[in-house]
Amino acid sequence: MIKALQLIVCTCIFCLIANPLQAAQQDCEAMTTQIKKERNLLKKQALLQQALKLCPDNAEIHYSCAYAAERLRKYEKAQSHYLKTTEIDGNYAKAYFGLGDIYMVLGNSGAAIPAYEKGLQLVPKNRRARASLEVARIKHKSEQGETITTGEFIQVMQQSKKKETTQGAVDGPLLRMQIHFYVASSQLSEKAKEQLMTVGKALESPALNGTTFEISGHTDNTGTPEANLVLSKYRAEQVREYLLTTFTIKPETLIVAYYGDTRPVLPGTTIENRAMNRRVEFKRLE
Repeated sequence: MIKALQLIVCTCIFCLIANPLQAAQQDCEAMTTQIKKERNLLKKQALLQQALKLCPDNAEIHYSCAYAAERLRKYEKAQSHYLKTTEIDGNYAKAYFGLGDIYMVLGNSGAAIPAYEKGLQLVPKNRRARASLEVARIKHKSEQGETITTGEFIQVMQQSKKKETTQGAVDGPLLRMQIHFYVASSQLSEKAKEQLMTVGKALESPALNGTTFEISGHTDNTGTPEANLVLSKYRAEQVREYLLTTFTIKPETLIVAYYGDTRPVLPGTTIENRAMNRRVEFKRLE
């Protein structure tokens, strides 16, 4: 009799503990369903805020928060929620893909590569993510000063052009290149000319025929801002001049821009970072 009473008491205690947990889980599932059905982005945002309070450790809700923030171009917020999603559920492939996309929008191809790779380990047949990974690898290689092929340049520039309005976001198809100039000079080195052979052949190709590009010069933060601005202008102009005189390219399709040290990719606190900031960018305009 005593054992039977003890069993009943234990069962009741378990019910008191389990039922609230079960109810909370059901509430989270209901909220997730409601969020998926909501088409109005602002209303969805309000629902997501409620859901986060109710279900702070729900991977699906954090993913929805990230996706909604990405659509609103709140990239840092989206990045935070994608990361939280992967912390809660390490097998959430779409969160890794989303994270890769955010890194690419912010111009961080080096961080995008492992994010796409992890997602593809989980879902190997995702063709969009695989194509994004290929572009990330090309961009990262170019940023490191390695030579890319004509086909790789074309592949990057044939991406869908997206107009991003958030500060720090990459506006349209863009490739950063560490073009080699002689020290403190705007004169192209022989290595620079080799690098630009790829670009020139790509710009001559039917795939990019008639496309307008911005060639922008950037420097590191050594020297005065005034001197850096002038140097970045001369370097961008030298790249344009070399392409026009070496290849059959319409002059009106190459537009020069120069920013000195005002748009660093990385903080200019190390030799490596400053090298990354000394660059020429090719951006497709139309």
